[in-house]
Amino acid sequence: MTSTTAPVLSAHLNRVRPRDTMWPYAGIFSAVAVGVSGTILAQAPGTFRDVGSQPGTDFVLANLNGELPVRIGAGLHLLGIVAAFAFLFGLTRFVATHSPRTAEPLRWASIALLASGTLGAAIRYIAAGGVPGAMDSPMYTPEASATIAVLADQLSTASFLPALAVMAFVGLAAVRDRILPVGIGVATLVLAGASFAATLVLGLPYSSSLVYPLFALLVGIAGLLSRRFA
Repeated sequence: MTSTTAPVLSAHLNRVRPRDTMWPYAGIFSAVAVGVSGTILAQAPGTFRDVGSQPGTDFVLANLNGELPVRIGAGLHLLGIVAAFAFLFGLTRFVATHSPRTAEPLRWASIALLASGTLGAAIRYIAAGGVPGAMDSPMYTPEASATIAVLADQLSTASFLPALAVMAFVGLAAVRDRILPVGIGVATLVLAGASFAATLVLGLPYSSSLVYPLFALLVGIAGLLSRRFA
């Protein structure tokens, strides 16, 4: 006669809550790292002031941050993406448990975010090498250094565009299947919709890098407080 006590006990012990797993903490860390990274751009604040006309190469070069701040920004961006891997991996498994029909599109959106975010970190490092006085600066002309700095700022922030799809799927699952508080789902959908509209209508794709940290922070905290099993 086979006893079922051990399998039942094992299944019970394996039912852990999100706060006992890594993904909520990884989400909060990713939010902080990406948020701080976004404030450390290749170009210093002086570049963004209204100069009345299109600035020249010398003006952009004069307003570049030093190599170290740019590398710190790149490093934080990369750490944010590494943490996002753990965050999205765990979150997708959590969603698959409680909202299976949302899990597959969320998985593909997460893959897209991790891929584009990695490219965003890479171009930040490339821009750091082109800062005048940096180790790789002899490989860059002044025009190339100015151009890559602009591209690094734009591309590294726009690399979070796939996060809008991630946010939409998580928000939908929260509202429809109650996997997270409905308020979190509504806030997530509003943030994703606002950034999508800003990108589509105003041409501001970097808005995605502003809403992703808020999303990761909110969902990470909601995961810590969740009473559902992971």
